[in-house]
Amino acid sequence: MPRILIALIACLPLFAAAVCPAPPKDYAPPAERRVQVDLIAELARPWQAGGEVVVICGPQGWPQAGRRAAPPRDAAEETQRRREAWKLVRMLNLARRAKEVKPKSLPITPDQEALLERFALSDAGAVWMREVVDDSLRLFNRGDLDAHRKVWDRALRTGKMPKLADLLTGKLTEGGQFADDEPLFKFYAYPGEGAQAEPGIIGLGDAGFRCQFPASSQMVDPHAILSHEFGHTRYGDPTSAGSLMGEAATVERYENPVRERNGYEPRTVYYLRQPGGELQEGKTGLLKRLLKLQTVEGISVEDRTAIEQIHCQCPAPLPVILDCEVRQRPSGEQTGADSLPIGPDMDCKVNWKPKPARKE
Repeated sequence: MPRILIALIACLPLFAAAVCPAPPKDYAPPAERRVQVDLIAELARPWQAGGEVVVICGPQGWPQAGRRAAPPRDAAEETQRRREAWKLVRMLNLARRAKEVKPKSLPITPDQEALLERFALSDAGAVWMREVVDDSLRLFNRGDLDAHRKVWDRALRTGKMPKLADLLTGKLTEGGQFADDEPLFKFYAYPGEGAQAEPGIIGLGDAGFRCQFPASSQMVDPHAILSHEFGHTRYGDPTSAGSLMGEAATVERYENPVRERNGYEPRTVYYLRQPGGELQEGKTGLLKRLLKLQTVEGISVEDRTAIEQIHCQCPAPLPVILDCEVRQRPSGEQTGADSLPIGPDMDCKVNWKPKPARKE
């Protein structure tokens, strides 16, 4: 008997290590305070998805989550981190029921979900989804997100920590349902066109999007549209929506960097053209030209309330379609990329699924 007792005592440290392994040396919980995204600086970095999300044992033996500081080894690992982030967003942040977000809100459609997934795997999308995931990490560590007890018990038995997406149920705990702090960020659908945002939500119209901006006839990168909307949320500048100056700043900080990265010309106009004092398109930044209009020419920019709504639009030249819509051509028209001029009166047919470029 003494030998058995001695053997069990000798094994206790091994069991303890297996039950609750020490966190990685480079582990850190999410920052307590959110910092406004500087998208231009983020896109200049080699990686955008952030550190690997890991689960550790908390002080009372219940799981906590954070990130490792080490950058990815290569592009493949960066892509994997983006996919893990999307897996968490898909589980937690997409509205699945009518009226889940607002009285008239709708659940995200499969086509909208596919667009969001493509965005999440892009450079700019990885930055924004990283922020959404960090919010979820804060909620999880606060006890607001429900976890599978059996998955955690198995982790304690084996000493192998699970992926956070495998541990979560996708639901709020009772405390999370009645918490007074910021709720989960949500994507939802609504009746109509375009996209819209508030500090804690982004909505996508169920009628799809136009093919080009009506004011300037410029083609729009749909990923830049989503980045623009993120710029109005709590991850960007939530005070920027609703005013022309705020919209212009959002275009320059959060939309044009994505447009240029994806091969589009910078957006030059964000208002319906009106007679008298209208801006001329040029190479200078939109925000700078608006300031000049107000300070030099004495025209009150803030009084211009007829602000063009954002629309997701197709890339040019035709017929190359990437993310949102397909232009219908009159029968008998040529199909070359330069054969059909782009005009504001041309109609579009919604088709969210990406299509490869046609070879002429």
